[in-house]
Amino acid sequence: MKVSESAVVGLIIGFCLLSFVSRATAQTKQRMISLTREQILEGAKKEGKVNVTPGHDESAIPTLVKGFQKKYPFIQTTWGIVGGTESSQRQLFEMAAGTSSVDVFSPSSAFFNDYLRKNLIKTYDLRAMSKAGYLKIPVEMIDDTGVIAWLGTNTGVLAYNTKLVPPEKAPKSWESCLDPQWKGKFSVDTKPNIFAWLAPRWGEEKVLSFARRLKENNPVWGRGNTRNITLLSTGEVSLNCGMYIQVIERTLRKDPSLPIKMVIPDPFPMSYHEPEAVYVNSKSPHAALLWIEFIASKEGQELGETIETGRGSFLVEGTVAHRLVKGANVSLCSDDCRHREDKIMERIAVEAWGLPKVGAGPK
Repeated sequence: MKVSESAVVGLIIGFCLLSFVSRATAQTKQRMISLTREQILEGAKKEGKVNVTPGHDESAIPTLVKGFQKKYPFIQTTWGIVGGTESSQRQLFEMAAGTSSVDVFSPSSAFFNDYLRKNLIKTYDLRAMSKAGYLKIPVEMIDDTGVIAWLGTNTGVLAYNTKLVPPEKAPKSWESCLDPQWKGKFSVDTKPNIFAWLAPRWGEEKVLSFARRLKENNPVWGRGNTRNITLLSTGEVSLNCGMYIQVIERTLRKDPSLPIKMVIPDPFPMSYHEPEAVYVNSKSPHAALLWIEFIASKEGQELGETIETGRGSFLVEGTVAHRLVKGANVSLCSDDCRHREDKIMERIAVEAWGLPKVGAGPK
């Protein structure tokens, strides 16, 4: 499906974000809270502070906090980092015990059911407040539960070394990775989430078939985008099949002379990213709402993109993802795709590639 500029938002209408979080109970739905703009601002002024643990990289958070405090100078903002499954689980335990001081946090995909089952997310009706104009958050960012906003985008592209690959031989699509000319000369991440995001467009069985053929072309296995872009920039491989745009952008910003060029493949895999929600025991829930709104705004997205170029939401004009979806054949991972993402990755890594587990080196 080609996506024109005028249809960027229309692309996701009809997609109910992340059905696996739609398990919120009818009882929770009945307790949904909706506030007016005046109530939100008045409450935030009384609170005067907020404690956030966003999902962004540590390098970007200070810039976002500075921008937020410039917009709302009456809110003192403190922040922390919760990275990885172990830290997320520790935060989950603290939240469940009522000992956490966080106000707004980034739910870990590994524990979504736990946040909902334990009622750890304050049941603000973000969708209703956004539709009414009380919060300026694109409605399409808000998932089925109405309490979680997905504020960014992850995307997967091809990348090649321009010193080793002449323009006429540059890759154009995922099928290019199967060309015998790249046999043993291209890298693939052993965590195949980007390939899992192709399932909405290709279907799961076609993805697995492609993965098997990819293995037959003898890829250089590498775990992590940082390792793979290093292999590419040093010329140890000529091509990479499946890399985040933000990693390429960050690398080239540090050293524009590197011989790396990216290609938007067909289909163009994308996934919602950067979920944020208000903790049920938040001491500053109104200020927390303003934080989420700020990160969702054009101003907040632009600030984030200055540090993490390529991770902004494709729903917000001015982001790299918004620009790249124009005219692209997008494969958007939401709904059942995100619910099954871990299982699809396991099938690719173990069943198709013969790895011990997702993210592991070859046997």
